[in-house]
Amino acid sequence: MLHRALRPLSLVAGLVAAAPCAAFGQSARDPIPIDEIARPPAGGKDAGKRGPGKPGKVPAAAERPRLVVLVVADQLRWEFLTRYAPDFGPDGFRRLMEQGAVFQGHYGQQNTYTGPGHALIATGSYGYVNGIIQNKWFNRDAGRSEAMLFDPGAKLLVGETTPEDETSPRNLMGSTVGDELRLASPDSKVVAVGLKERGTIALGGRMGHAYFHSEVTGEMTSSTWYMQALPDWVKAFNGKKPTDASFGKTWERLLPADRYPEVDDSKFESDVKGLGRGWPKKVTGKLAAPGPDFYTAFQATPFGTDLTFDFARAALDGERLGQRGVTDLLAVSISPTDLAGHAFGPYSQEMRDVTVRLDRSLGAFLKDLDKRYKPGEVLIAFTSDHGAVPIPEWSAEKLHTGHRLKKASIKETVNKALSGRFGAGEWVVALEDPSVYLDRALIASRKLDPAEVERVAGEACLTLPGISGFHTRTQLLNGWVPPTRGAEAVVRSYYPARSGDVVLVQAPFSFWGKYAEKDHGSTHGSFYRYDTDVPILLWGKPFTPGFHGETEMVDLAPTLTRLLGVNPPAGCEGEVLEEALR
Repeated sequence: MLHRALRPLSLVAGLVAAAPCAAFGQSARDPIPIDEIARPPAGGKDAGKRGPGKPGKVPAAAERPRLVVLVVADQLRWEFLTRYAPDFGPDGFRRLMEQGAVFQGHYGQQNTYTGPGHALIATGSYGYVNGIIQNKWFNRDAGRSEAMLFDPGAKLLVGETTPEDETSPRNLMGSTVGDELRLASPDSKVVAVGLKERGTIALGGRMGHAYFHSEVTGEMTSSTWYMQALPDWVKAFNGKKPTDASFGKTWERLLPADRYPEVDDSKFESDVKGLGRGWPKKVTGKLAAPGPDFYTAFQATPFGTDLTFDFARAALDGERLGQRGVTDLLAVSISPTDLAGHAFGPYSQEMRDVTVRLDRSLGAFLKDLDKRYKPGEVLIAFTSDHGAVPIPEWSAEKLHTGHRLKKASIKETVNKALSGRFGAGEWVVALEDPSVYLDRALIASRKLDPAEVERVAGEACLTLPGISGFHTRTQLLNGWVPPTRGAEAVVRSYYPARSGDVVLVQAPFSFWGKYAEKDHGSTHGSFYRYDTDVPILLWGKPFTPGFHGETEMVDLAPTLTRLLGVNPPAGCEGEVLEEALR
């Protein structure tokens, strides 16, 4: 169920002040016969789903934006906008919050990872519809684990392509906001840029173009799904070697040291390729010259944010976005917030600094948009793909709870339980959080009931610290789940052809998976509020400034397609945020 309780948040109320904005009226040239869309009537089964607001309308063609800019900051919690607010400048987050419509977005699915988050933003659907339910999955046909957006028929334009790489949106089911724009307006362009493959591919969709950063060459590149060779403007950008220009630079705190109340150099933080846990951080990857380890370190620093926005500017010019008489979409995925968050955690000085520096970079980019386009021509949507769990060892000290669970423990526990009940065997074929993949061939060869095998495996995992529950494939396929929001979140993240035989539910402040294999750093991937709650900031002529409460993240996509005058994405499950529209 969607929830839009208008809960007062004093911190936000103090920061967000309504600013005057021109009305977004219709003109007589509007070709759409139905220009008023009524809200659900008061009372009945839909009562309480929405806060108060005026009925919305479909904008006339002449009133639609020339450019929509969608910015997704990876791993940016909702509360960062309040916790770090005193350190923001006037041109970035503060501008969007004071002049735009503000929502506290909520992800109603369990698997809050980069791939699923970006896919949900782009499609307005949960993973059980769009198919992007994890960052990695076990492909039973291929007999191996693969990146969720790996496509054996599409290759990276540079370097060797492996199943660990994302190369196309083929596994993304349905359509995206950008796809629907291009279906309705073939001359429109959809360009997604960022450092991570999975983020830009999900936002670029099937009919756009996605560009991402190579950790092999340090260049911006793409895959053969989108093109056989990079366009000249990308080659020109790469020719300036912008990543290499950051080699040897020092990442130091932007603000005076007393503006960082968090503990520095925590023993629970990671050292990413020589960045270290304290200040300053020299960005070399421990190399004498630019190379892969440097490029990996670079992506976890604010220099990666600056490169992303610089490439976005190059895309604006190279593709003449918003300057050709049609509406275009530019999607910008910001990865350093995520990579720094994994390394240093959400309560670190590094996380504060990378966010404050994002605020400055965003502000500079918004001012550039002001110079390039006339008032009313640009619509901006800013959000995030997920939040972050505190480092579990930090949580254990502060809250006396939190566990980091190794895959080996899960595999050993399940194999021991199943071998003791059904006979010796290697029952676990793969572990890709939150899924446990069992050997179905072995189960069939012994003529066992899959439901019973799954149950025994799940119950065995309940003995492990940090695991609070489980759901089996049989239960999920038959709808045998408890009437809780947690169970609903698991169902929304379950895609039978790709998910596991047992889905584990982690306890609060605990996790397992890739980042639990280390003894430091943190991650995300649960239905707890630290992972699910993110900002939605909507700026532009159509929006009513102010804080409009809480909403489901699936509502962003239909709101954007309404303003574009095109169909919602095929699997879209959200509702238009009428309360934010003039």
